[in-house]
Amino acid sequence: MTLPIAAVESESGHDGASVGSVHPATLVASDGTSLLSGFAGNDVMKMPAAAVSAGAVEDATDHADDEQTRCPATVIEAAMDANGATTVMAQTTALLPPPPTPIAAMVDLIVKQDEVRASPSPRPIMVAGRPERCELEGFTPFSKCHLWKLMMSFYDREGVESWAQGIVPHFITSNTFIAKRYSNVLRAYFRDVMRPGSEYPLDPSEPFYIVELGTGSGKFSFYFLKALAEAERVLDFPLDKIKYVMTDFTEQNFNFWKTHPALAPFVKRGIVDFAIFDATKDTELHLTVSNDVLRPHQLKNPLCIIANYLFDTLYHDLFQVEHGILKEGLISVGSKKTQEPDPLDPDIIKRLSNLYKYEQIDETFYGEENPHLNNILKWYHEYYDPESSGATVLVPIGALSAIERLSQLSSNRVVVISGDKGNSNPDHFRGVCDPHIAVHGSFSVMVNYHAIGIYFASRGGFALHSPQEEASLKVSMFVLPGEPARLQSAQDQLQQPPPTSMTELYGDDLDRVCEARSRAFPNVSVAFEDEIVAFGPNDFFVMQKAIKEDTKAPSLKAVLALLKLSCWDPDVFYKFRDVLLDHSPACPPKLKKDVRHGIPLVWKNYYALDKEKDIAFEIGRLYYGIHDYDSALAFYTRSMHEMGKHHVTSHNMGLCHYSKRQLDLAATCFEEAYALNSSYQKALTWLQRVQKELGLISQTATIGALGDNATQQRMRHEELLVQQIQLVMPDHEEVNARPSRFLSTDETSPRRRPDAAMTTTTPVGTPTFPSSSPFASSSSNSPE
Repeated sequence: MTLPIAAVESESGHDGASVGSVHPATLVASDGTSLLSGFAGNDVMKMPAAAVSAGAVEDATDHADDEQTRCPATVIEAAMDANGATTVMAQTTALLPPPPTPIAAMVDLIVKQDEVRASPSPRPIMVAGRPERCELEGFTPFSKCHLWKLMMSFYDREGVESWAQGIVPHFITSNTFIAKRYSNVLRAYFRDVMRPGSEYPLDPSEPFYIVELGTGSGKFSFYFLKALAEAERVLDFPLDKIKYVMTDFTEQNFNFWKTHPALAPFVKRGIVDFAIFDATKDTELHLTVSNDVLRPHQLKNPLCIIANYLFDTLYHDLFQVEHGILKEGLISVGSKKTQEPDPLDPDIIKRLSNLYKYEQIDETFYGEENPHLNNILKWYHEYYDPESSGATVLVPIGALSAIERLSQLSSNRVVVISGDKGNSNPDHFRGVCDPHIAVHGSFSVMVNYHAIGIYFASRGGFALHSPQEEASLKVSMFVLPGEPARLQSAQDQLQQPPPTSMTELYGDDLDRVCEARSRAFPNVSVAFEDEIVAFGPNDFFVMQKAIKEDTKAPSLKAVLALLKLSCWDPDVFYKFRDVLLDHSPACPPKLKKDVRHGIPLVWKNYYALDKEKDIAFEIGRLYYGIHDYDSALAFYTRSMHEMGKHHVTSHNMGLCHYSKRQLDLAATCFEEAYALNSSYQKALTWLQRVQKELGLISQTATIGALGDNATQQRMRHEELLVQQIQLVMPDHEEVNARPSRFLSTDETSPRRRPDAAMTTTTPVGTPTFPSSSPFASSSSNSPE
């Protein structure tokens, strides 16, 4: 029997809000009459409607506010097999009004890789003689489907460019604020395990390894390491015994870290190492700097794992609990195009057309050898009442597998800190629906941190979750402490109470058990509350975004306060650079001193990554505005080395030299600016003025062929810089400028930079500023 099924889908919510709705599937006959009553209790009634996750949340840095729109209704033909399972045969789209109030909140999906079965020759499904979709793969368990290979292909082909170009949102997990908060939580862990009488002591003579999974650009790594180094004097564990291992599966990212100057001091000190590590399958870590290999049961101290924006990209299992029956979700991955010559083309992500079906399983789905994974299914099967609306649950099996394999390195003693799009409230999973895939260059899912908590509790550990429900970023911490050190003898172990059974973890007892176990780590519990829950990374993200987007004219004091809260994050500086440039020149002396104090701190946190954010250039403009010309010249010079020569940079350097009455240098800079861009009239006007003051030409003389001796002019300019300018750079690691890896020193930036030009009527040596601020950026590119 084939029935047309109408399901309404509605989605809004990319500003950090968890918005979405799921409309129950409506069964109708060809004459439009309802068939619900005739099939009550039958599997076909629960035909998966097109669903939207109530947590379809993205970074929100790259997305505009939502707007409520009319929603597409998907008309699906479904067939019921002999077992009562429903299979989608075809679908078309109509336009219907928005659906009613949502009945389910569901996790959304991303895609990475696993061993999967792809159809050797993708074929289109035919409907009424025409192709409807290109089937890349038949129905497959969700964790083994083709989606994960597409995800692997995306990151392998894009590499670090996916972050550098903003394809993958990253600010929310790669800023100085979140790194400082994570480091404070880890410092609290050190206080707990290093205090006298600790049940789980560390050995300070042995290394303590921190493994960052899915490191990506390395920006978070730099900020985290810097925060630990700044706290070295009060760190309870020796910093030189900390080994921070940056990992990823793609060699592009790996090569980027190895040559990054910001990481070089930590590598030289022996604190940082690198490894290519596939979180989906690898069991060992091959470190490239030390040449060490970390194998199971080798580490004497527990292992710390940091994973930001990673678990949502590892493979997941899909389950439903309906009327007390546990089911596994299967997916047929397809494309909206009729043909896909390259099944691994990452662009397929933008045109996915997937179908789902569900088959009954039991609680031993993962086999007797995986009791802790089975306990996750038992917990959800027990939790959702058979008379309720049921639930759809994603289990982050890829993340759990990675944690289990890595925990073997340290004999099952592990600490995990993770931030991602996720949920820790099982009530969010209520409702029977299909998962929603959120596309943002790549694509992602909501991480079920609650399931990870069940896993740790089943193994004798505990979880700490942020209770905030409305969040773009959920941060959770998991601890598996191992056996207490006080159990020295068999007699001690016999006197211990028996291990907690799964029945003691059902329902609210799970939170009770985790709270009791966390008492052995009082500093961790307090630090997690203070650093993550009270005002955490998501709160900071929301605040800076609101000040940027909702405040028409933030004050200089407000921006400085935000920069202090951020721990002087360069991206925050860049977002609010116009406020600093507009108000700093005329602000009161005390406030100007605060600006001067903060600028070097911003530069200390600079991590070269984004080609469109010339932080050094903007700092140079700010220094010029407050008449600190030596510092402005230093940062303009740095900008040329980082981003390449640009006519506006050369012009602004000429203005600095002119203000210092270094006319020879000023003329050289204006000549270079005009040589780089002969249509830049400001440089020509200033060059004429300076040459006149130098007495080289008369008032009516014309400019000759400026480009004939361009090479000599550049050499002269560089020689004079060495002789007459002392670069006033703040104390930053490796301050010696070097050619950028992103743009050659002879390549100009494609975007127009704002200049700091004064009016031509300005008295010599007395810089003033026109009424329209010369510091306002003319770039059309809006910051994050």
